[in-house]
Amino acid sequence: MDQLNADPDAAALVELIDAEQLEEAPQAPLTIFNAVVQKVDCKGQVLGDPFYRTNEADIQAYLTGVIRSVVSISRSQRFQFCDDGFDSKADVGRLTSSDFKICALGLTERLLDCEITAQKKIAALKKELRTGSLLCAHFQLAETEHVMLVKIDHAGFLDEVNFQHTSGLPEKQRAQKCATFSVVDGGIDNVVVISDSNNTLTEYWWGSFLNLKALSDPELNTFKAFKAIEGFLKAKVEKTSPSDYWTLRNAFVSYFTTRPNCLFDQMIDEIMGEYPCADESFDMQKLAQEAKLLPKKNQFDSHFAIAPNVISNKIKRQIRLADNLDLRINGEIANYDKMFATGDDNGRKYLKIYSSEGYDAFKKRDS
Repeated sequence: MDQLNADPDAAALVELIDAEQLEEAPQAPLTIFNAVVQKVDCKGQVLGDPFYRTNEADIQAYLTGVIRSVVSISRSQRFQFCDDGFDSKADVGRLTSSDFKICALGLTERLLDCEITAQKKIAALKKELRTGSLLCAHFQLAETEHVMLVKIDHAGFLDEVNFQHTSGLPEKQRAQKCATFSVVDGGIDNVVVISDSNNTLTEYWWGSFLNLKALSDPELNTFKAFKAIEGFLKAKVEKTSPSDYWTLRNAFVSYFTTRPNCLFDQMIDEIMGEYPCADESFDMQKLAQEAKLLPKKNQFDSHFAIAPNVISNKIKRQIRLADNLDLRINGEIANYDKMFATGDDNGRKYLKIYSSEGYDAFKKRDS
């Protein structure tokens, strides 16, 4: 079996710098046993010729970057093989054997058929699936062995020689659908990691093509994710700065009740990344990095459809203001920063709430 001992490429190093990693840990050694790239043209309903010469320098560097980026991707969902229908587990397992080329061709032909069917379903919406290439790879990263299938969408560009428009594999900002399989004791593990550069996981990729089913449903993912976030904020923020706790909590409530999908790392960056803390002692960047570990610690997916109905009761909270007087929060508070103000009136601390309804209810008539 031909082996490719791949080294980190320049693009991968640039991505590390762009990510502003404070410490550059040495990359784990990567050995590619077999790999093939083949064009899948849904519009023309044809396949390109399979490209096996992956020991050439440029394609070797390209595949190294693709594999490393997919393995380290932060947004993914766990699936498992279905008991009925197409046995994708058997075909994926054959990619670790001497039948690699035959099996890779069979999977690529299956993907083309699935894309042709999917295209017919969306034709009425005047949408088109993009032409791309399927990468099939069998490799070892450090001590772990994997099989990976990646559909990479092609991108257009002008040829530098004749300035004619053409298309091909993009070096950066790759739009892709990925399936990563672990090889354990010579067999394919039943848990499959699916990731997608789209905001939603493409159904024909994990369903029609690979015949998988999700390990966790949207309801369970939503419940676990919101519970983990609220617990994290209570433990790390509330005791030190209640004001920051309520502001951040309201932002997460808004996300879970207004977005169709949760992209966990992106959500953390969006809400916590540039948040101006009222308490300057907080290292919000450090807290954000800790929060990104929650999916792994609490065993939920980092990319899933949100089911807001399962957390409707958990969103509700009450704050005791005085005897027999509570402030009840039932969901997202619009214009949160402009809704409340606090002050001290000669030693009497107060909470001001800007509310036309509250004003009308409590306004005292002039005597």
